[in-house]
Order: sequence, then structure tokens, then C-alpha cells
Amino acid sequence: MSTIHDHAREMIAGRASRIAAAALVVGAGLAIAPPAAAADDFYKDKTLTVVIASRAGGGTDTTGRLVARFWGDTIPGKPKVLVRNKTLQVIAANDLHLKGHPDGLAVGVFAGGGTLGPVLRGSSSVRYNLLEWGHVGTVDRGPSVQIIRKSALARLRDPKAKPIAMGSVSTDRTQDSTAVFGAEYLGWNLKFVLGYPNSNAIYLAYGRGEIDMFGSGTVKILNRFIRDEGAVALVTETARPDYPGVPVFTELLKKKNLSKEVWSALRQWNGAGAVDKFFSVPPKTPQDRLAILRTSFIAATKDPGFMKQAENVFGGGYTILSGEQTHAAIAGAIAQDPEGLEVIKRLRAKYKLPPVSRGGKPKVAVTFDEVQRDGRVLLFKHKGKAMKLRVSGSRSEITVAGKVSPRDALKTGMTCLMNWEKRGDRLEARKVDCLAKVKFDEVQRDGRVLLFTHDGKKMKLRVSGGRSEITVGGAMKPRSALKTGMTCSLNWAKRGDRVEARKVICP
Repeated sequence: MSTIHDHAREMIAGRASRIAAAALVVGAGLAIAPPAAAADDFYKDKTLTVVIASRAGGGTDTTGRLVARFWGDTIPGKPKVLVRNKTLQVIAANDLHLKGHPDGLAVGVFAGGGTLGPVLRGSSSVRYNLLEWGHVGTVDRGPSVQIIRKSALARLRDPKAKPIAMGSVSTDRTQDSTAVFGAEYLGWNLKFVLGYPNSNAIYLAYGRGEIDMFGSGTVKILNRFIRDEGAVALVTETARPDYPGVPVFTELLKKKNLSKEVWSALRQWNGAGAVDKFFSVPPKTPQDRLAILRTSFIAATKDPGFMKQAENVFGGGYTILSGEQTHAAIAGAIAQDPEGLEVIKRLRAKYKLPPVSRGGKPKVAVTFDEVQRDGRVLLFKHKGKAMKLRVSGSRSEITVAGKVSPRDALKTGMTCLMNWEKRGDRLEARKVDCLAKVKFDEVQRDGRVLLFTHDGKKMKLRVSGGRSEITVGGAMKPRSALKTGMTCSLNWAKRGDRVEARKVICP
């Protein structure tokens, strides 16, 4: 059999092959020892906090709350279980990695597309390493099915017709790759409508007529739209017995004699869906507590009450992965093939999706004259021209004083380094790195050392004569122009055993 067909067969195997591979890794030694007896009473009279990296109402939120409902009763000591939400996946993942206490008392709930996707794209917002987390387990709701409004089906392959509107949250999910590869290699006539905060917003957008196509693996959702809202199943990610007769997407691609680089690109893009809704704890969480959480997670998902409600919520067809299987699936997804990555870069650029790498236009320093609508609109001047930029909740990457932040952290008067690009008839921010505004308590050694307080913490920065870029009154200046009492906007980075100023902008 040809190499191309080998790649097709590998894609068709889908989730089943990933789970089987995970089981092999488990057998090779990933399984951990049973929990120590001393840990059995750890959770007694304590609270386990389940932090869901999603707004309320989406698939991640629904899955996390369903597990949490039954989890406490399966953990020795029967702790109280508290659920709370953090709205953005990347921010929640950064917080788990950098700020999470490794005590076994907090578990994050994430979506593969929302956390693995930015890693695979090389997003500069990522501050976490998924391979260092303690993975507890996964609820996999089933292979993705692409559905389309029946009344729009005639336009799917007509390049002269109005494009099919494909709704997306992050562009990192399996349904997103299906749409792009369908457009590129099967001739689908579509456009992307981006920026929806979660799956529930996608469903509402379909109901309002904003979009004509989206994907889901949840039987309950799929059946609702097919039965009640005028949709039909277009393709499935892998063969599903509950959707007989629906074409398998990779079987359609196999007929197109695609190169091994294209198959590699599809496999890598779909790597973000190697796990669906997964539960994890911070790095360095004690192994005995992780073992308790893993064991109790499996027990909770086998509870008759859970299974009954899961049947009602998901409609059946879901799979539970152990913590070891989750780790193996994530590790396999992160492995990248450079040739496939080049195909992904090309396709993302062609279909105007967020870029796959950290590259981009050079950033310029601007000060916001006005920030409107909780950070959605930025007004400022650049080269004497009044500018108005939109900020996307999913595509724009924002940091404030080095911390990844949502767009509502942007405020009037901030000085930020940013770039942008045209999207349709408007300009949209790509990267927005806002500087910290501080007042120098003391400037020592002719500007070589800056002392100030930021976020309640005393800071000491070195200023390099060659690497630090200093602007005073709009003109480039040497470090000796910095004086005690100045209020300036700046950022910094660690260099060796010291912290060094990078850009210092003073009025």
C-alpha cells in the first residue's frame, strides 16, 4: 500500500488509535503506584476546587460540572467540591502552571482545542507546559460530526454562490481543520466567522442565522440541530455507527491523492483534539494525591447517576480516558512534523485564520487615547493618523506588564507595543503588549539601576547601554536621561541572575 494511503488509514483510525497508543504507553510504565495509606485522609474536611477554563454554558463547563457533581463522594474523606469558572483557556492554563498550588486541592478543566491548539500554533501567549502537569482524566464526547444548514447545502460546492458561514471558537478544533481541508481539497465554498466565546454561543449564532455550519461530537447537540433546527450531517471525523451513511471525511480526502505532507498537516491540526475535556493538576502535585484524584475520577464517571446524566447531556457515545492515557495522548499530539507545519501555515494564511507561529509584523509603541466597550475598540494616533482598531477575544494576544490578560484589561492612557492587520473592512489587533506604568523611587549610577514599586512589590532593574531602548519626550535617549521621580512605561526580562529593562518610554 502507498505511503499516502498509510497516512489516510492512520487518520481514519482517529481517536481509537490514540487511546490504544495511550494504553501501550501505560503498559510501558506510566502507571503510578496505588495511593499511600497516609494520603487516604488528606481530603477529609477539605474543599476540592474545580476550575473550569470556560464561560458558563459551554461544553467544557457542562462536562466539568457534571463530573464535579459526583466526584466528592468517590474521594476518600468525601471533601466538599466547589466549582468556579475562568473565562479564557490560555489564561486559566497559565495560572494553573505558574500560580497553581501543587497540593491536590485544585483541578483545572480544559478543552484540547483551547490549550493544545495554542501550543501547536506556537502562540506567544502560552506560558505553560502540558507535559509537566498531572493529568487526572478525560471525558471524550465522541468523534466530530460536521453539520450544515440543509437550505445552504446547495451552495457548498458552488463557487459563485454566497459562501457557507462556518462558526468557530478558536480555529484549533477538529471541526475547524475539517472546514479548511474541505475548502482546500474538496472544493467547499465557505468563509469563517470567528470570535465566539464558547460552543453555546455557536449554537445561538446558528439559531440567529449568522452561521450555516459547525461541528460537534456530542450526540445530544447533533441530534437537536438535525431533528429540530434544519441541519444535516455532512461528514464525520471517523466512522460512527450512530450516523450510518454519513461520509467519513478522511475517506473523501483519500480519493484526492494528497501528499504525505498534507496528511501530516491534517494529523497535526487534529492533534489539538487528541483529548476533548480533560482534568489536570499543577506540576509537582504529590503523586499520592494525583493517584487518589485519578482513581476517584474513574469511579465518579462509573457512578450510575453520572452515567444516566451523561447519557442525557451527551446522548451517549462518550469515552473516559484515564490520567495516563490523557498524558500519552497529549504527548503524541505535541510532536510536530516541520513539513506538515508549513502546510498548516499556508492554509491558515489563505483562510485568514490566526497564524501558526510567533512571527508577525513589527510592533510599534502607542498610547491609547480611548478604550471603548471593555477593550473591544482601541483609539490612538500613529504617525499623526487617528487609528481605530478592533480587539478579538480569541485572535488578539494581549499581555499587560508581562501577564497574559483578557481584552478588558486594556485601559485608556496605557502605553503598549502592538501590531495589527486588516480583517475584512476593519483593522484588528494581533499582539498587544502593554507596559507597566511606574514612578522611579530612585535612579542610581547615571541610569544604570532603576528602583520602583510595581503591584506592591519592590523592583530593581538594570538598564543596559546597548540592549535597553529608552525614549524620553518622543526622542531616543541614553540611560543617563532617566531621573528619580520620573513616571515611565516600561517592560523587562530576566537576563542571567538579574532583571533588565527592555523598553522604557517616558513622557
